[in-house]
Formats: sequence, C-alpha cells, structure tokens
Amino acid sequence: MSNETKYVYASQVTLEASGASAATTVFVVANDTSLAVANHYDYPMADFVLTCSFGAAVAANKTINLYRQDMDIDGEADAPAPATTYPQVYVGSFALPSGQSASATYPLVNVPITKVCQFTIENATAQSLAVGWVLKATPKTYGPVA
Repeated sequence: MSNETKYVYASQVTLEASGASAATTVFVVANDTSLAVANHYDYPMADFVLTCSFGAAVAANKTINLYRQDMDIDGEADAPAPATTYPQVYVGSFALPSGQSASATYPLVNVPITKVCQFTIENATAQSLAVGWVLKATPKTYGPVA
C-alpha cells in the first residue's frame, strides 16, 4: 500500500547504567549520557525502559515518574533540573504492578524529546529504589512504508 507510515527507530541509548539508590519521593538524575542530535537524529520522541528493583513490595497504583530537563535552551544555558521543589517537565510514569520488588523492566512509550535533553526519575513508590537501576531510551520518528 502507498502513503502509509511506520516507526523508524534509532539505536537504543543507555541514559543511566547503574543508578544510585533512592528513598521514596527522591528525584535522581540519569546522568551517564543525555539525548542529543548525535544519538537521536532529530527524532521527536522516544520509547523508554526502566529496569529496577525495590527494597520491599510496592503497593498498588504506584509509579516511577519521568521528567525531562531541556539543555542548551539559550546558548549553553539549561533549564532548571527537576526536583521536589521544581517538578518540571513531567513526561510520563512507569506503572508498576502491585507487590513488585524483584528486578523487572517497565516500558514508557512515545515520550516527547527535544534537541538536547537529560532525564530524571522520581521514586513515587513509598519503597526504596535499589541501587543499580537502568534507564534506556530508543528514539523514534515516522517514516514512509517501503
């Protein structure tokens, strides 16, 4: 068929390979690398995966929230980093199953990205996030079907 579109993906980028532990309500930056034109090719969105475990079972309806910090927004000036007192720019939540504590991988799709951006997670689970969490992003865009 003609005039159809499909997703076109860039290579997956590891934003944080082994994150620090985080108590509940704490914000932790994924600072191993950021998304930039060199690794996202000006694609407008990305699919994220978070692999993590917890100190105890997570209750129902708890999440890990994801925030974007836009970098180089005025020359080399960056937007303020997301924090408890500045929860900007929220881009989505990793939904967790009730009772989860062992390591598992959670998806978050179609997150809008900018020219250069860094990501921060917020532990909203009421449990301690264990050391060693991993955050990855796969940039994507729309392209024509061949």
